[in-house]
Amino acid sequence: MNAEAANLFAQLGAERIVLSRELSLARIACLRERLDSRVELEAFVHGAMCMAHSGRCMMSDYLAGRGGNRGACAQPCRWSYTLEEEKRPGEHFPIEEDGRGTFIMNAKDMNMLAHLDALRAAGVDSIKIEGRNKKAFYV
Repeated sequence: MNAEAANLFAQLGAERIVLSRELSLARIACLRERLDSRVELEAFVHGAMCMAHSGRCMMSDYLAGRGGNRGACAQPCRWSYTLEEEKRPGEHFPIEEDGRGTFIMNAKDMNMLAHLDALRAAGVDSIKIEGRNKKAFYV
């Protein structure tokens, strides 16, 4: 998420840094300027935008016993939820946003495909597409 951390990993031998999904193009370009040019930068261009900082959401670990730090997130932010008022237990109220469902804890999925040139100009060497190592059901 920042040049200081990226430089530390580079000093420890990292050859490629996978950037946090939350970084703006300006932050990526700034990080690139402050990082050894031999270290490659990889950025997500398609996939979920985590409701927490990427890889740090504890909801998945708490609700499903699967932490997001190593790609095992169960994506509880994509689960279907209803609202239950405490004085009316068992009475569930739908939370509606659009015809595709309810996404109260998930931002719209990231799709940076139209911005590949801008990512390259900011210093990104490699792109990452969520789901490339997932089963067909997930993708």
